[in-house]
Amino acid sequence: MTAQPLKQRMDMQKVKEVNVFTTGDSADIRTWSNVPYFFTETLISKGIKVNRIDIYPKPFLTKLYDNSILFLFKKFNTNTTYLLHRTLFHFFYSRWIIRRATRKFKKADANIFLSFSYSSAGYKNKLSVLFSDWTYEHRFAYFEGRKPGFFEKGCIRRENRQIQKSDLLLPLFPGIADFMKERYPDKKVFYLGNVINSVYEADASVIIEKKCQSQSLLFVGSKKYMDAARSLIDSFGMLKPEYPGLSLDIIGIDSADFSDLPEGVMCHGYLDKGDNADRQLYYGLLENARMFINTSAKWGAFSATIEAMYFYIPVIVAPYNEFIKTFGKEIGFGAFCETNTPDLITTKIKEIFNAPNYDSLCMNSHNAVKQYTWSAYIDKVIARIEEELGEC
Repeated sequence: MTAQPLKQRMDMQKVKEVNVFTTGDSADIRTWSNVPYFFTETLISKGIKVNRIDIYPKPFLTKLYDNSILFLFKKFNTNTTYLLHRTLFHFFYSRWIIRRATRKFKKADANIFLSFSYSSAGYKNKLSVLFSDWTYEHRFAYFEGRKPGFFEKGCIRRENRQIQKSDLLLPLFPGIADFMKERYPDKKVFYLGNVINSVYEADASVIIEKKCQSQSLLFVGSKKYMDAARSLIDSFGMLKPEYPGLSLDIIGIDSADFSDLPEGVMCHGYLDKGDNADRQLYYGLLENARMFINTSAKWGAFSATIEAMYFYIPVIVAPYNEFIKTFGKEIGFGAFCETNTPDLITTKIKEIFNAPNYDSLCMNSHNAVKQYTWSAYIDKVIARIEEELGEC
């Protein structure tokens, strides 16, 4: 933040109340990888009144759309991403919700959107803050590997207009921040670091000793990471004769999604942090894991990776763009796996098993992310909002 005279800082408007718009229930920890829950709960913990507004389509409308219009779209393009919340109909519906909320909560100092697709532009003279992972346009440029279709282009245009009319843009990743600064040169774009979505604190004195005795491998990811999961399972089969006590826990994918699983591989499916049994199992696996592995190219479950790192777990990941921009080309808390092949994964796993400084790898892993607390992140968000309010 730019240094300011003392009097100006003292006169700066303090944030007391905000409207937070989310695509899903922000009071539910299961929504959007836990982010809306931690975002809003941390604001509340700092004494700020939070008005939660859910702008996601109602379930019955989603089901109706999926079984009719989306079904027809997929006849022509099986890869379409034009879900109900991307449609022009939902855009106007969400604008109606936003207008109602801004009228209802008139005392709010700012409107915060946990999405780049919406803003409160034109509805009251309130600060409009957009926070998200990446833009819809970037999704096609980086992840989809294709040009958007006709209706998808319309959604991109709508999102771009909302971004252009906003006051602050807060992307969650440094590469996305660079992309947005170039794409929207006249906008205020700030990368404030990342966040760890952990329910519990990590205790090194207990965890590291347990890990040093463990032969448990951990994979976290949904079915979109199936190629990486299969390669790891093949690697597990290669390692098992040399490490008879070896085990592999897979979170986020069910055993039914694989044709065959070797002995020692356990699939836990989706684990709900809002459910006590699931939460205890999830963090028990993190505490016990010798290493975390997800070698998916382009994106390797970033949020799950840094949460694993917070729990002192060395990681084996692909050297994808955002991970390198965040931690550098050389990492002292695990290894980069340049190709998603069983042979190379096996080599990297052995390197960590045989590392004489394994406990140092654990400490380095935690230290690399320990500053990414939600409390620290929200402090930066509040500071940016107050600075912007002071300039209004």
